[in-house]
Amino acid sequence: MEPIIGQGSPARQYELLGLLGEGGFGAVYLARFLGEGGFEKLVAVKVLNADLEDMVEIARRLRDEARILGLLRHRSIVGVDRLTRLDGRWAVVMEYVVGEDLAQLVRRGRVPTGPALEIIADVASALHAAWHMVGPNGQPLHLLHRDLKPANIRLTPDGDVKVLDFGVARAEFDTREAATRSVAFGTPSYMPPERLDLMPDGPEGDIYALGVVLFELLTQARLPQTSANPKRHDRVLSEADQRLRALDVPPQALELVLHCMAYEPEARPRAQDLEARAVRLSRALGEDPYAPGRSAAWRARATATRPSAAA
Repeated sequence: MEPIIGQGSPARQYELLGLLGEGGFGAVYLARFLGEGGFEKLVAVKVLNADLEDMVEIARRLRDEARILGLLRHRSIVGVDRLTRLDGRWAVVMEYVVGEDLAQLVRRGRVPTGPALEIIADVASALHAAWHMVGPNGQPLHLLHRDLKPANIRLTPDGDVKVLDFGVARAEFDTREAATRSVAFGTPSYMPPERLDLMPDGPEGDIYALGVVLFELLTQARLPQTSANPKRHDRVLSEADQRLRALDVPPQALELVLHCMAYEPEARPRAQDLEARAVRLSRALGEDPYAPGRSAAWRARATATRPSAAA
């Protein structure tokens, strides 16, 4: 493809090399950044669909994603280079992440308990950083992801974990607060009961989603969507409990899943506590052939032969 020049920066050119993925709002391309002095770097570029350019809220959401991610610096959060316009369309230039997402990984089989817990610990660390990192107003960002799911968590060939797609995220300084209370953003299967009930968001919602992700890693199964109705939610938890027990998942890991998926938001662990608990449990599982200390190696092997990439 021909190089595209980023508006306002004549020296910045992006040569689109191929399509990485498409969604309802746009497409993500692998691109080569061509800078001054022959400098080159592979990046991922998320480009808003041309027919959505005039839809103010959607364009604002893409710009907000770039603005929010530009504030974050964490080993497990995909980095953003800049927001630009390519061929007249809004685009976010991001870190190019080689590897495989957890949805692809789970399709090949269950993840051993030790590696699954360490993946969850890394994501919990990213959530803690997103909530506490200081924003442009000098206050904590209090950033929520709001769409955590296996497809938005990627493993690199080195065994690193990367959280992707903050497209429906919200920070405390975000002016879209009113909209978040009238629309249930995210993927229904991973939404907590309070969001399905259109209640205000909190960090506990991301913890709930992470509990569902852990369940899927351990079982290679999907749970039915929960409900704001406590009795229906209890049935979902009962099914999760039965499936985990049937697969002889260690009791401590089972308890962690159910703790994260508690009906009441305040009953769920905080991100920092979840991270510490998952790491301790992974290291304590001496019967697991991948633990202690072998999870990173397992993660690297799991993705080493998978060349796919995304932003």
